[in-house]
Amino acid sequence: MGPTEPSVHGLLALPLAILVVREEVYREQPSSTEEQADANAVAGLIASLIRIWECAEDPAVPPRLVRHDPRKARFRNNGRELHFFDGTPAMRRLAVQADELAAMVAKLTQSAAGKGFPLGPGER
Repeated sequence: MGPTEPSVHGLLALPLAILVVREEVYREQPSSTEEQADANAVAGLIASLIRIWECAEDPAVPPRLVRHDPRKARFRNNGRELHFFDGTPAMRRLAVQADELAAMVAKLTQSAAGKGFPLGPGER
């Protein structure tokens, strides 16, 4: 399969990806009152750096690449939903490629270690 056709087995649900980023990049647990805001912000960070996929309820239907610009939307419900400002229907059951997430985490932790965190323009 090519890079535009992900294996369902290579996808990681966005809420799990948020936990990975929190653990590997931030290494701290959010307080319960800030948990939702933090999860939504981390989801936005992830969406700004790697591709997001929407999975159908039917597992026989392949995941679709989210082609709408996530900067024109807001994550809600702890990063489980993407709501667009222009009225485009909300997207749910979001996921990322596990290998892309691993590369993103490596880049962020490398940048953080070099005092270059967060990433600057063109460092994607």
